[in-house]
Amino acid sequence: MNFKFTIAKKLILGFGIVTAAIFVNIYLVKSTLNKNIEENDRIISIYVPSADLIRELSNAMISSKMLIKNWVYIEKQPNTPDKNKLVDLHQATLPNLHEKILKISKNWNQEEKQAYEKIYVSITDTLFPMQQDVMNKLSTMESYDDFFLLMTDVYTKVEEGGDIILYSDKIIEELAFLVETHEMKIAEASKQMEASFMKLENFIFASGIVLVVISVIIALFLAQIIIKPIVKIKDVLILMGQGVMPSKQIKERADEVGEMAAALNALIRGLKETTDFSLEIGKGNFESPFVPLSEQDDLGNALLEMRTNLKHANEEDKRRKKEDDQRNWASQGIAKFSDILRQNNDNMEKLSYDIISNLVKYCDANQGGLFIINDDDENNKFIEMASAYAFSRKKFLEKKIEMGVGLVGRAIQESETIYITDIPDNYITITSGLGDDNPKSILIVPLVVNDEVYGVIEMASFKEFEKYQIEFVERIGENIASTLSTVKVNIRTSELLERTKQQAEEMRAQEEEMRQNMEELQATQEESALREAELEKKVEEYERLKKQQEAFVKKMDGKLTGGLVSALDEDDDEDDDEENSITKDDKKKK
Repeated sequence: MNFKFTIAKKLILGFGIVTAAIFVNIYLVKSTLNKNIEENDRIISIYVPSADLIRELSNAMISSKMLIKNWVYIEKQPNTPDKNKLVDLHQATLPNLHEKILKISKNWNQEEKQAYEKIYVSITDTLFPMQQDVMNKLSTMESYDDFFLLMTDVYTKVEEGGDIILYSDKIIEELAFLVETHEMKIAEASKQMEASFMKLENFIFASGIVLVVISVIIALFLAQIIIKPIVKIKDVLILMGQGVMPSKQIKERADEVGEMAAALNALIRGLKETTDFSLEIGKGNFESPFVPLSEQDDLGNALLEMRTNLKHANEEDKRRKKEDDQRNWASQGIAKFSDILRQNNDNMEKLSYDIISNLVKYCDANQGGLFIINDDDENNKFIEMASAYAFSRKKFLEKKIEMGVGLVGRAIQESETIYITDIPDNYITITSGLGDDNPKSILIVPLVVNDEVYGVIEMASFKEFEKYQIEFVERIGENIASTLSTVKVNIRTSELLERTKQQAEEMRAQEEEMRQNMEELQATQEESALREAELEKKVEEYERLKKQQEAFVKKMDGKLTGGLVSALDEDDDEDDDEENSITKDDKKKK
């Protein structure tokens, strides 16, 4: 296998050298900085705090030396500020400092730890017990008057050359040495950091010069081997940017520039194929074959996606058109059946036939039937076929179904549409001029309004009903149910009105007969009143004549002749008979 020193390898080599130098530079700079940062952290967090704490402890020892002298020679009163300060130094200051030093001494070396431990033991086991002994012996003002005590046990300890003074000076000296040790570490670390920064500065300057020289050499070399072929490719791209496809291919070489030329040639071929594909898409040929240049071919994949989207848009337009046609079909059907339902709303038979015949034809079914619930007898409701229609002919069938029996009864009972395409054998057959055959689908829609079922529509077809057809039948089913309800009410109202008219005629005849009887009765009453008035006149005349007779009799002193008396008596008898006759006639009339 021949080794080709391609442009890619040259670029890798050149930039690899530069990159390696940069990484070396970065590594050295970073390591130096990290080292200095660590050293600086040690100075800040260990050396300086350690020196400060030891120096603070040394100052505390110096204070204790001065305060114990004041306790003995100056402060004789109890609880003076100096005495309290010395007590606080024993009880609080030293423990606090010791705790802090213990924490930070974890980072010390073993010699420093041992030196501090020795100093601390000297303080707690020797110096402070000696001071405490003096403080206890001179705890009251009377103890200062004990000359023997002062001379033998106190002054000998706190004067120059005394045990307390000697121990204090020794501890202070040891602490000063320990402070000096940490200060020397600080100085040494700072010196090392300064030298490291100087070395880093020199390295950065030298490496920068080397990197600049290498970069210039690589740039000149790459410019020589790349610029010329790139210029030719640039000219082709300018033409392509203007929309001009080159007729000649670019010469391909065995390096990256050659690969670029090959890729550009492939791009030109792909663009030509893309142009042809776009023209086919523009003509509406969505099945035109096209293969992108690669999986990452944005333009090719975009064109494929565009074809897919246009195809989907075309299908969507067809679907929307189909839906619009279905909506228009449903709207026209609703308008058509609204007109049908407005007519014949007093003739159930004609209305039923108009509904089922038009519905079968409008839904392109083969046969259908309209079933209505007969509730004339509330105790014996059943379903009866109101009308049937098949093959453009009215079918005269009588069919009764018990409530809840069969698919029709189930549809009424459940108030739900039943649509089946798996028709049981012998359930129903469609008879035509070609013979008998089972339907392919059956649709049974209950006629429901206000949650009350009035009947069902059953249709059978050699083809399956579409969803929009089922929804249409369900939609007009409510209108049909409402109309059936109205028709039933109208029919019952008409029957009731007819019975009412008959009853009214009978009432009028009875009233006429009663009127005639009343007129006859009134005439009889009037005649009776006349005869009664005449009788009253005769009675009054009789009474008058009787009074005259009595007066005449009295006047004649009973000497009237028998003929006159009998004549008057006969006259009275005739009047009585006539009165009795009139009374009997009146009673008969009444």
